[in-house]
Amino acid sequence: MSVNVKENSNSRRNLLKGLVAGSAALAAGSVMAKADHSHHHHHKVKPLNKALIDIANECAQHGDECIAHCLEMFTMGDTTLAKCAQTVNEMVIMCRALAKMASYQSEQVKALAPIVIDVCQICADECGKHDKHQQCKACAQSCLDCIKELKKIV
Repeated sequence: MSVNVKENSNSRRNLLKGLVAGSAALAAGSVMAKADHSHHHHHKVKPLNKALIDIANECAQHGDECIAHCLEMFTMGDTTLAKCAQTVNEMVIMCRALAKMASYQSEQVKALAPIVIDVCQICADECGKHDKHQQCKACAQSCLDCIKELKKIV
């Protein structure tokens, strides 16, 4: 039994050493790449879809605020926003993924767009039922704005 513990400890130690060494190599390579200006590569770089990234991040932020409000309501015994919290949670996950993929200019953004449109529509519909709450209203509006931006690329 003590042999396995020792082997696991050594394996973890070796893994950590490898991760540290790899990170150091990547950092050194990055510094060297920045310092080496002897040759320039000229690539056509697609411009970022800044509007999509911004609205996806904004939508996720409003979603986080909506979920926080739902949790406050839950602590007071009001569970009428349970479905809202569930749909908002899904939307936040998808919009954060969308924003990250768009910022990396992933070729999969276009494939992800219809799914995010559906998730945002479901969220907007559910939050719209609770528009007397400012957080729900803001979340629903952000979802509709995100849908509008996404429809430009599908």
